Amino acid sequence: MAVSKFRARKHKVLHSVFDAEISQPTPLLPSTEPGEPFGGPPPPPSALATDAAAPRLHEGLMSDQVQWDRAWHVVTSRIQLPSSVAIEDSFGTLAPESQEHDDVFNSAVALLVDPRSTVPLAPHTEDILSWHTHQVRQHFVNHVLPLLSACSSQGSHDQALLASIRTLEAAHRQYLYGLSLIVRGYASESCAHHAMLRFRRDLHAIIGSSWTSGLQNALRQVLSRLIVSIVCVDGAGPGSLQNVGLAGEKFQALLAEIMDSCMQSHIYKTYHGVWSEPRGEVLTAVPAAAMLTGCMADLREWIENRYGQLAVLVFNRLGLQVAYGDVECWKEIGIGRLVSLRIQELFDIVLRWPHSKGGANDLRAAVTTPERRLQLTDVFSATLQKRLLNPGRSTLSILQTYISMIRTFHALDPSKVLLDRVVQALQLYLCQRDDAIRIVVTGLLSNPKDLSEEESEKRLVELATILNDPAQQQRRQIEGDDADWNDMSWIPDPVDAGVNYKRPKNEDVIGTLISALGSQEIFIKEFQAIIAERLLSNQTSYQQELRVLGLLKRRFGEPALQNCDVMMKDVQDSRRLDAILAQRLEPTLDADGHSLGFHSKILSRLFWPSMPKESFAVPKPVAALQEQYAAGFERVKNARKLNWLDHLGLATVHLELEDRTIDMECRTFEAAVIFAFDQGSEPAPVQKTFDEIWLQLTIDEDLLDAALTFWQAQKVLKDIGDRTYIVMERLDDESPGDDPDTTFDGSRQPTSAHKAKGVSAQEQQRQAVYWQFVVGMLTNGGPKPLAGILTMMKMLIPGGCTWSSEELQQFMNEKVSEGNIELVGGKYRIPKK
Repeated sequence: MAVSKFRARKHKVLHSVFDAEISQPTPLLPSTEPGEPFGGPPPPPSALATDAAAPRLHEGLMSDQVQWDRAWHVVTSRIQLPSSVAIEDSFGTLAPESQEHDDVFNSAVALLVDPRSTVPLAPHTEDILSWHTHQVRQHFVNHVLPLLSACSSQGSHDQALLASIRTLEAAHRQYLYGLSLIVRGYASESCAHHAMLRFRRDLHAIIGSSWTSGLQNALRQVLSRLIVSIVCVDGAGPGSLQNVGLAGEKFQALLAEIMDSCMQSHIYKTYHGVWSEPRGEVLTAVPAAAMLTGCMADLREWIENRYGQLAVLVFNRLGLQVAYGDVECWKEIGIGRLVSLRIQELFDIVLRWPHSKGGANDLRAAVTTPERRLQLTDVFSATLQKRLLNPGRSTLSILQTYISMIRTFHALDPSKVLLDRVVQALQLYLCQRDDAIRIVVTGLLSNPKDLSEEESEKRLVELATILNDPAQQQRRQIEGDDADWNDMSWIPDPVDAGVNYKRPKNEDVIGTLISALGSQEIFIKEFQAIIAERLLSNQTSYQQELRVLGLLKRRFGEPALQNCDVMMKDVQDSRRLDAILAQRLEPTLDADGHSLGFHSKILSRLFWPSMPKESFAVPKPVAALQEQYAAGFERVKNARKLNWLDHLGLATVHLELEDRTIDMECRTFEAAVIFAFDQGSEPAPVQKTFDEIWLQLTIDEDLLDAALTFWQAQKVLKDIGDRTYIVMERLDDESPGDDPDTTFDGSRQPTSAHKAKGVSAQEQQRQAVYWQFVVGMLTNGGPKPLAGILTMMKMLIPGGCTWSSEELQQFMNEKVSEGNIELVGGKYRIPKK
């Protein structure tokens, strides 16, 4: 309160001393007699007594000054602006039409606009146009600006903008009215026109430098929303804005910013994730700069027919011209932004190939300079590292993405220069995945026609499809030609290619993928191991294996794959030899009188991968057949002996229990374990301990544990406690809810905590989380022992693993019995399929 009172007193003191204002019109004074000074004090008596014939010069000075003063009073009192306003357009009323043509006023204006010719002897004159401009500036600052601030606070942006325009229009009417009275005093139209341009320039400069934040925000919002119909925004088009002084440099900068934002928004909303080609154009092998198809052509058409026309119309209303080169420049800017969008979503284009071919076509047509190509590879490499090369991605998913990358980049750049830049990190990452080569080889050996949809999703069947494609085979036949002189679509090598660059003939997905998986020796070694597994299975036809072997021979050479040729020959020779030896075997019956069949595959030890021998005591009837078979082989093949790998074989067992009969195929060590429970005709259920079976069969403990778990899952054996197992002759011997931890007499002795809590929903959820973690660990990290799995789970699972070693072992044994994982050599692994 004290501060406001002090300011009021200070203001009062200043006005008491400096009462006159620059912009005040000349006050109305009483008339004077001829020869009397205008507006001055009465002359002294001595002056009255002077001679009537005063100097003529003095009379001329006084006469011109009096005329100018009277004219100044007449004009300024007419064009003076009101001193206060209340609402947006209450700037006073204009003078009646009759007064505008008053002869006295017109004469006064004519005198003021050209004082040098009309009153040349007047000592003191001013520029009436400058005086009017000065009062307009003060009036705008003191009265119009507060009203504009009030208008900006109104409801919507449209209302605020329209209220501001109406306010400025009302002010313009007053300002231009005074100007129109002033310019009537000019003798020539050119001088009047120059004066009006000068006043408008000064007025628009005042308005343009006095934008309020509310007005600028309202104008931005309205133009952004209605940019397409900017010429007709409820009467607030560029013409109206120009009339009220809002179309200056600030408006032009704001309009350019909004138009730029409009282009960006249109490109993102229209073409983001849209890669189809509207008219179905197909990318042909012609220079990329010579064509524009798909989204790119549609964007150029939009800029020329809609965006460009709008800009031309708006700038014409502002008195500016748009050249044809400007429209072409806008097209290049739009194409550049579309290319930037395509570069950002290139990884998504790869994932959705070939449905996203239109996006690759857009990139191929525009990414032609080394700078653009470098930007593309840098952005894609960063995205690849972030979205693909992480432990959460399975090896199969990474390889599938790699295949899509090869195809996408071949369509984008047939020279493969861009692909070579972005795959280095991916290739290094794949070399760290132990199962990468196995997945590739398994995919090559797959038969998509024989696989279900679910099985196809778990294998890299794309490679088998490519291998069996006749078009791919034809491409490989012409791949050896160094140059095709009849190729009319030939283009030179890219400028950013290396020194020893050689242009590939085709995309060569299989060759590129094989080359990325490490050294030749590692790949061939893994291929031999997988071929060995397939040759030792019950498979009868090996056409796919022979086709893949021929492909690898062309790439690596026949000497590198000599062992595989020997392996294939062994299987073929073994069929003929096994048929001969099987006919010479004496008929052998088991204890129940069933005939036993025996077949084998004879392998050349030096040419097959090393296979660990897990020996155990096979059943006596089988041992007798092995002796006959080995003797027959020695007679056919002199100086050669057989070395049996019993654990790699398969057996068909026939189990007769009290309430059921089971016929199934299992592994030989599993058949030997269940045969150990055969006690002939003893009526009582047979039970044996783990140690008794181990001593009887002299089998590896891991194999024995896996076999017992397998038969427990088949509900043939039951653990009654203390690692003692009994044959389940009847299924009703196990009451509902019994598990292998239930004793034979009905008492429950849980051996693991997670078994006892198995009915808990929370525990089931925890088991599901742990199982997913184990699957990912074994898939990406290879076989691991139980202790290693538990250590990794405690380190990496959020919150740690709450299970003990015994609980985890029980859980893993259950998964082994279900066939989800295998236990080989004390290490758990995912079964090889």
